[in-house]
Amino acid sequence: WLMPNLGGWFTGLTDRHLMLNTWLENSRSVMKSYWLTGFTNAQGFLTGMRQEVTRQHKKDQWALDDVISHTEVLQVDFEKVRDVPDEGQNIHGLFIEGGRWDRGASRLDESEPKKLFQGMPAIYVTATTAKDLKAMGINHGPFGPYNSAVYKYPKRNDRYLIFRMLLKTELHPYHWKLRGVCLVAQTE
Repeated sequence: WLMPNLGGWFTGLTDRHLMLNTWLENSRSVMKSYWLTGFTNAQGFLTGMRQEVTRQHKKDQWALDDVISHTEVLQVDFEKVRDVPDEGQNIHGLFIEGGRWDRGASRLDESEPKKLFQGMPAIYVTATTAKDLKAMGINHGPFGPYNSAVYKYPKRNDRYLIFRMLLKTELHPYHWKLRGVCLVAQTE
């Protein structure tokens, strides 16, 4: 973990221990949402989730190489998530930089003045095939979705990239690209 001070590192360690211990002792049936920042290898967690969803669709002859991640930003924070999803997982602990998530309109919006990071609500992540995703007919806005990178740290490079997710926007995706909008798992 890249932490600027010992206090932040220790707090992260205890939070990580709490999440992993709860998962270990109580099984997944109580894990309504996973703190993505708490995983040493968040990409591995998401890959495991894709493998699990692929196995659930064995009768549909899904192959792991053919599935892609599909995300939906929920209306609520992780504390208010009610149920464990049948397939896929809910994640939390992400922050948006360069913009904000308008919960009322469920879309990307301009950031508030002097607020660099804004907390995101819980995010449902699952896997699907490109064909099935197209058949869902999800409306991401008039210009299409903004393809946002999700980084582990604010230092933006391929080394810290976790995955990419599509965000609904009413503006052209280039607008957000020029603003440098991304999601990060840690703000320090």
